[in-house]
Amino acid sequence: MLAIVGSMMWMMPSPRQRVQAILRQHAMRSGLQVQISNLLFPRAIGEHVADERHCTAYRLGRTKSCSASGYIPWHVFRLQAHANTGLPAGWCWGKGEGDFDADKLGLIAQMINAMPADVYSIESTPVAVSVYWNENGKQETVDQMKIEMQRLIDCGL
Repeated sequence: MLAIVGSMMWMMPSPRQRVQAILRQHAMRSGLQVQISNLLFPRAIGEHVADERHCTAYRLGRTKSCSASGYIPWHVFRLQAHANTGLPAGWCWGKGEGDFDADKLGLIAQMINAMPADVYSIESTPVAVSVYWNENGKQETVDQMKIEMQRLIDCGL
């Protein structure tokens, strides 16, 4: 009997997995895409090899296509590295350093500062704005992230 009950308990989702499922369902209902992917980080100061992680990305798709000639893709990471021009302390560029004026850098910095503490990467492509995070939050956290992602899209970033 204990073997059967033990096997059933092993197959049950953990409390953390239940919270993640609730957050992901809420995100998808509110128009975000949730995707699990591998993310290659830039090399941090003092590291010889870049870190690669299995990550959860919450993405807000763009409804208007970006002009191929005017749009600049970018990617930032919560990491101590040399490529950090114009970003808040503790953040660095993976892609896009030196491509933006002070106004656009200010918008990116505002978004970074508005994100939850466990967000470790933000990416903007012609297709979507993505936030990579550890999913330590509530449904309101997901709503706030979506507002910030939409603000960036509206500003053309």
